[in-house]
Amino acid sequence: MHPLVIIFKTTIIKGVMVLKKILMKMLKTIGLLLLLFVVIGIAAVVNKPNEAEEKQKEVKELSNKKLDKLRSSCEAYIKRSVINKSTLDMSVFSAKRWQGNDGKFYATQEFSAKNKFGLEQKFRAVCIEDKDGKADYKVEEMIGN
Repeated sequence: MHPLVIIFKTTIIKGVMVLKKILMKMLKTIGLLLLLFVVIGIAAVVNKPNEAEEKQKEVKELSNKKLDKLRSSCEAYIKRSVINKSTLDMSVFSAKRWQGNDGKFYATQEFSAKNKFGLEQKFRAVCIEDKDGKADYKVEEMIGN
């Protein structure tokens, strides 16, 4: 055989082998991507919340909205109740809100303000909203704190 034919055949064989390697790498990459998409799809289906979880999430969001509204109305009640409004100091850290086992919503807020004689006093507002949406507000003096 002629040397040029041998070189040509060798070059073609090498080219085919390189193409085969490239094709195999492409197939492996496509396979891995396909596997990745399958795993992501399965994870999405498995982690999808069911109806009970969705309902529980909605109830919690509604509860948080009601608690935020109760806390805001409690603060408004405090502001209306204080005699010397310029001396009002509401502690952000002493504000609490929760839903009780009885279904009622509770919010408390500690604050201080000066009375009509100029003496500073500490108070706690207790605000309660029942299941029907009826709210009750009380302010109690904190003695000894």
